Order: sequence, then structure tokens, then C-alpha cells
Amino acid sequence: MLKAMAKDAGFLKHKRITNHSVRKLLVQKLRNANIPATETMAITGHKNVQSITNYSNISVEQQQK
Repeated sequence: MLKAMAKDAGFLKHKRITNHSVRKLLVQKLRNANIPATETMAITGHKNVQSITNYSNISVEQQQK
């Protein structure tokens, strides 16, 4: 199903799209948008903060703040 959705969305064929990669990207985007960890967890279904911390790479801009 995800493969069909990626194709319909126009993702490049050589990019590997998985549930995990989409979930990680979502966590990173939410973090970059300064969404609180508790809200991010509610959206992504994570059970603890450590699991989203492992996914998220804080941008240089956020580190400077």
C-alpha cells in the first residue's frame, strides 16, 4: 500500500520509502516546527520520549536557539 501511495505522490523510484522512513521524517518535521514532544508522540503513536529523540535530528537552527 505504501509503495502505491509513494508512486501516486510522484516519489522517485530510486528512493526507498518505508513506514519507518516516513515516521522518522514526520518526527523531524514536527520537531522543526517546534511541536511539543507530547503532541508528536500522540500523532506518531510513540510510547515514550526517548523513542522520538532517537528519530529526530535537531536542525542547526534549533541547536542555536
